[in-house]
Amino acid sequence: MRVLECIEGQEFTNWECIIVDDGSTDESPQIVKEFLSARSDKWRYIRQVNQGQAAARNAGIELSQGKYIAFLDADDFWPNYKLKSQFDSLESDDELVAVLSPFVIFSANSKTPRLVSHHATDKLLSGWITMRGFGGGIESVGLIRRSTLGTDLRFDESLSTSSGLDFTLRLSKRGKIGFVKKIGMLYQISEGQWHSNTDELNRNMEIIRRNHSDYAPDPLDEWHAAYIYWTKAKSKGWYKFIIAFVTSFSHPKRRWRILMIWALSTRNIRAKWLGFFHRQEIKKLLSKKN
Repeated sequence: MRVLECIEGQEFTNWECIIVDDGSTDESPQIVKEFLSARSDKWRYIRQVNQGQAAARNAGIELSQGKYIAFLDADDFWPNYKLKSQFDSLESDDELVAVLSPFVIFSANSKTPRLVSHHATDKLLSGWITMRGFGGGIESVGLIRRSTLGTDLRFDESLSTSSGLDFTLRLSKRGKIGFVKKIGMLYQISEGQWHSNTDELNRNMEIIRRNHSDYAPDPLDEWHAAYIYWTKAKSKGWYKFIIAFVTSFSHPKRRWRILMIWALSTRNIRAKWLGFFHRQEIKKLLSKKN
């Protein structure tokens, strides 16, 4: 219930919350209903046959009535100032279609959480679509101007791992995406999680290349193949990963693999450095989450 409590505790109070249960098979429905039994009509609960996260978000969009829309996955968490800081940013600039915030990536065993911060839309989307950089996290960290979506801009339900990327690319063509400085979301991962389902990732990337190949100047197929190569190598353990790393430097045609591992390494070093620099702030936010 932490995810619902972090919504209830927002400093900005003029909101409605639509909970979309995408065919859960555990005790979630009963837990949610008990939580809502003592709450006001600001909360709405709907249940649908399992169709995936993209379909669940689209169902929420269709039912929403507010001026702005935010999404929050069940395993993510907002600081209590998140909605207010993003609302103020959108209200101050009519040209913005959405705003994003920095977000924290952490795991139970990690001593140094990573802090991901973006400052420019083009750089964000270029890094995201080539898999070299972190995503923007619009699925849990963004706030979007509802009127921008119209009747046609929705999450592509044929996508799973890349529905947020596809949505953000199409949203960026309708106006400016802004950035606020305060951390807007905490995202917990399990150790070893790195787009581990390579078959599904590859299927998603094929759709992204078909629909958005004009966005990135570099060959997306090379970047995507390199990312999947390192994902598979990492899944086989560190010994196999190190062998793959060493042999990549011995073959002159493996340029994209070398460039990709360099990009992934530097993005993680930067995120860990930012996490260390903001460690006291992150520690306080994590203590509130727990």
